[in-house]
Amino acid sequence: MFINCPYCRALVSTDPVTDQPPTHCPHCDSLLRRDPDAPFDGDDMEERPPLDMAALLNAPEPPPSPVAETHEATPDTVATAADTHDAASDADTYDADDSDAPAASAQPASDPATAPAVAAPTARTRIGRAMPSFARGPAGTGTGRRERWVIAVVIALALLLALQLLLADRARLAGDAHWRPLLLALCAPLRCELPPWREPAAFTLVQRDVRQHPTRPGALRVSATFRNDARWSQPWPRLELTLSDANGRPAGERSFKVEEYLGGAPSQPELASGESATVAMDILEPASGIVGYDFGFR
Repeated sequence: MFINCPYCRALVSTDPVTDQPPTHCPHCDSLLRRDPDAPFDGDDMEERPPLDMAALLNAPEPPPSPVAETHEATPDTVATAADTHDAASDADTYDADDSDAPAASAQPASDPATAPAVAAPTARTRIGRAMPSFARGPAGTGTGRRERWVIAVVIALALLLALQLLLADRARLAGDAHWRPLLLALCAPLRCELPPWREPAAFTLVQRDVRQHPTRPGALRVSATFRNDARWSQPWPRLELTLSDANGRPAGERSFKVEEYLGGAPSQPELASGESATVAMDILEPASGIVGYDFGFR
């Protein structure tokens, strides 16, 4: 048989022989019977207010101990605490009035066994102390700032590597119309040199003429005007002239330097974009009956 404790509401078993409950509740130690010899009728229970279980469940947790917050439990501190407790237990076994108790039972305060336990530095603390001051950052900051700093350094190194690759291969990339504007923008502040742009097909003949010399027999007077239609300035090209007879067969072919078709050295080393030049020179007729001619640049 069971009864409910009026204080903690727990089930309390009765004696199977006498059918009487115990004198005190085995759960909360409250008095159930004042007279153990009298039969139990429920009226002689101790009048105590019942427990408020909701209040117990909603009660705030006690604040943590300062020692628990300050120090971490490590094997060294646990062993030290155990040794201190054993020493204290041994000291309590001696009677205070016993004059034969050994005086060595009281250890001095400087004994390491009784000294306050100091927690060993954790792995995070050791790593933080091992890092240089510029990498740890100010106190109270998290790892987010260091992560952003590392990402910025990686991006900067990647950009520097890409710049070095461009400058190392600038001689080849400068001949590409897609890469040349970027290289020009980079080499302007860095003062690096690029090979000149060469595009012979961008030279356009505006006017051309080949005829017999008016005063010299067996000579031809050549005149032409060409323009640089490229996006960038180009060095002066070599002028190729091909003469043909009435049947269209080549009668003579020659390539002229800039000093030959201009009659002297040019005033500038390159022909700017959109700029024109005039050719005027006299040449010997390779054969009689020249009726055709063709100009080319390279």
